[in-house]
Amino acid sequence: MFKNALRLPFRLLGIPVYLDITFLVILPILAWLIGNQIEPFLEILELPIDAEPLITGWTPYLLGLAAAVALFVSVLIHELGHAVTARFYGVETERITLWLLGGMAHFKEMPKQRGAEAVVAIAGPITSFLVGFVAWLGLSFVPVEQGGLYFVLLYTMYMNVLLAVFNMIPALPLDGGRVLRSLLALRMSHLQATRMSAGISRFLAVALGIFGLLSFNIFLILIAFFVYMAVTAETQYALFTETLSRFSVDSLMSRPVISVDPEVTVDEVRKRMMSEARLAFPVRTGGGDFVGEVRLEHLREAPPGRVVAEVMSEAPPSIAVTVGANDLFDKMIRDENHRLLVTDESGAVVGIVTKTDLVRALQVLSMGPRAM
Repeated sequence: MFKNALRLPFRLLGIPVYLDITFLVILPILAWLIGNQIEPFLEILELPIDAEPLITGWTPYLLGLAAAVALFVSVLIHELGHAVTARFYGVETERITLWLLGGMAHFKEMPKQRGAEAVVAIAGPITSFLVGFVAWLGLSFVPVEQGGLYFVLLYTMYMNVLLAVFNMIPALPLDGGRVLRSLLALRMSHLQATRMSAGISRFLAVALGIFGLLSFNIFLILIAFFVYMAVTAETQYALFTETLSRFSVDSLMSRPVISVDPEVTVDEVRKRMMSEARLAFPVRTGGGDFVGEVRLEHLREAPPGRVVAEVMSEAPPSIAVTVGANDLFDKMIRDENHRLLVTDESGAVVGIVTKTDLVRALQVLSMGPRAM
């Protein structure tokens, strides 16, 4: 997800900010929609603003663009609220991404303290209320005669309040759903809490989707679809982590480490891969040092006479033998590593663990007690 995101040339509070390609698509659409709703918006609120100058020529669309940018800046601040609160629990935020349906803070992990997820989640809506309050204060300093600026501030105020209220809907992965799950987890296991909140979330997603269809609101339909799909992924992840919690790296790794010498020819390694059904080998010198890794893709274009040292990549990263399987999984996903060397307390390599080992462990557990 978000593989096509563009990184902005700055950090906020040390956190990288990305723009997903869908953000660049939705921004002009949102600007156009807001620009066409200026006059009805002012009429509903019965504001003493002359709407005529605001809906003439390009003005409504420029104001729509300003309001749309202000909305996404508000979403960014909302996500920063999550990130800052997470830091109090020692959790760092890897990045914040703005996309089609708003923003998302990517944490290295969720805080494990009881009730911490609720605190981190509710920080977002509180931040949005504060941004709305600041916009409301700004209105007191801007005369109504400055209709364009007044409209943008007013729109920002209302949308931040709406953003805060909407995010408190008790449906995962919205903030309200995370608060609900965290509170349920005070009395039951995290997996049970996830399953219960997931059931509520699916019901609300379907209801939101039906309402979106009846009101012809494409954004509500998209949000409902996103919530439903995200709930499924959230439940699967909770089941996955609950299962992996029964394992450690020591119980998953393969030993001894089967490696190749850096001076072995490419042709010899090809034959070994075929006979042993392997896609990669760590590369180890005669002195026992791991100096690289040779994978199938390294061999495809290499002449048979070349040696491994000429085509190999860096050695796989290492992980301690005492680490739990959940932390192993997070490291593999975060760093996109398929293989890790396992080291003991002295730093010596005692095994190797792969994503295949993780999948095999899950398959064994999914067969039930008879497989254990």
